[in-house]
Amino acid sequence: MKRISLLFMLLAFLTTATFAQEEKPAAEEKKWTTGLGIGLDFAQLLQINPKVGAGENRLGLGGALTYFANMKNGKHSWDNSIAWRLGVQKLGSGIYGGGTGNGEDKVPFQKSIDELRFDSKYGYAITNDKKWYMATELSFLSQILKTYSGSLLTDAAAPGAHELSKFLSPGILTYSVGIDYKPNDNFSLYYSPIAIKTIFVADGDIANMPSLDADGMPTGASIHGTPWRAANDYDKTLFSFGSLLKAQYQNKFWSYKDGDKDAHRILFKTYLTLYFDYLQGNKRKDRPEYKTHVDVDWGTETSFVIFKGLTAVLTTNLFYDWDVPVQKTDNSQSGGVVPGELVHKPSFTQQLLIKYTHNF
Repeated sequence: MKRISLLFMLLAFLTTATFAQEEKPAAEEKKWTTGLGIGLDFAQLLQINPKVGAGENRLGLGGALTYFANMKNGKHSWDNSIAWRLGVQKLGSGIYGGGTGNGEDKVPFQKSIDELRFDSKYGYAITNDKKWYMATELSFLSQILKTYSGSLLTDAAAPGAHELSKFLSPGILTYSVGIDYKPNDNFSLYYSPIAIKTIFVADGDIANMPSLDADGMPTGASIHGTPWRAANDYDKTLFSFGSLLKAQYQNKFWSYKDGDKDAHRILFKTYLTLYFDYLQGNKRKDRPEYKTHVDVDWGTETSFVIFKGLTAVLTTNLFYDWDVPVQKTDNSQSGGVVPGELVHKPSFTQQLLIKYTHNF
């Protein structure tokens, strides 16, 4: 099945490449729109000889880096974007007492968010009004920094323990071919009846870490969702084949004059991706919920312009994938999550930061 899927991807790529060669508009019709955004989130607190009950030192660093490059050339349309959101913090100072080390480890930084996304969609207009496109899309989701127990960036909590995640462990790669409807510059609706989605864990040690249920028993999947094969043996990849629906919307509000130009104070973007796996019924025959669930990835970005180029940005993301287990939030537990238990529930992330954006 994997060989067939790879062959299909190659044929789909060659098909879109053929579309790209059918029409060669004049060079002056080609138009690139690019933009770079850098967001920063910083918090710092220093206490020397603190009063009893006054708290402890804190250093928090975070940010978001986004870049997009979109091209229009006659009937051709090509949209590309990459985004990396990162947040780390250090609570307290001196020697770390949360692990089993030799008592000489400094308080480590803890990861609060680490998400790398890449999306690329190529379309070829199949109507004269350029509202309907034959399209193909590639998307990728992973992280950059290594993560250890307790979301720490070092192994201070359990010296010698293997990391829980890192770049490409895990990663989610989705490739699809379908129809894209773009009635205007604000909205697009893309549907693919042929979508290939792969969850992969490049590091074998990370792939072989079992996902546990509330009773501490293996659920038959690794901590990142790849399936169980035999005792202490997990696949590095989970292949799925299904259909994908993606809607995107963006708009500007609250207009004002910036010199002799029109500008807007509020910018809003959102996307919603729904994915249904045709092969779900064959994955867990003893779990009927596999036959009905739909994976969800919904994100928003709301920007308020403070002055030209500088904005306050609120981002949110709701993520649900039955194949990707998540930690269960419980504020009565240390660290705010139930230790050792992974569940199939939606994951929600929110980030507020100051961002500098430059379009060129």
